[in-house]
Amino acid sequence: MPRSMREQMILEVAGRAFAEAGYERASMDRIAQLAEISKPMLYAYFGSKEGLYVAYIERTGADLVARLVRADRPHAPHSVRLRALTAEFFCFVAEHRDGWTVLFMEMNASRPLAEQVAHLRERIVTEIRRMLEEGSESWAGLAPPASDGVAHAIVGAGDSLANWWLKHPDVGRDEVAEWYAGLAQAAITSAVSAHR
Repeated sequence: MPRSMREQMILEVAGRAFAEAGYERASMDRIAQLAEISKPMLYAYFGSKEGLYVAYIERTGADLVARLVRADRPHAPHSVRLRALTAEFFCFVAEHRDGWTVLFMEMNASRPLAEQVAHLRERIVTEIRRMLEEGSESWAGLAPPASDGVAHAIVGAGDSLANWWLKHPDVGRDEVAEWYAGLAQAAITSAVSAHR
């Protein structure tokens, strides 16, 4: 198997292990066993447990940011654009439950590894802020500092709502995405009203 494919397979397995056990309790022995490779090979690929964890966070986070950027529809009406982004976010959470669980755990951790997630979270906030400032054909956009504050509020609400939703699988993804779009729209509307 080519190295790049094996790395992706290892990261998938590691994500499940980290989501189930957390960073501290996840065992490199168990991850190697699940990946059907030797423990020395696992270390050869990622150097350490921390290296594996950081690689998983970076891959998962980069995927989320890329998906949000691809889902953006800057020429669509504002409400359509917002709903496309919130729908894509919840699609990501549904498809990458393990990845989201690991990211969310780190967003609320105090370990040094949380710095990696803080950097990722800032990339997401930056993309949302850019979209808010850019606006669309039907909406002029927000100026700083409102764009920054609203971007942080939208990302924070998404973190919390996604975590809640994973504990309530009986609630449909589309319904939760609609709630999230409504929350985001309320934050944007409030910021726009305050600057009139």
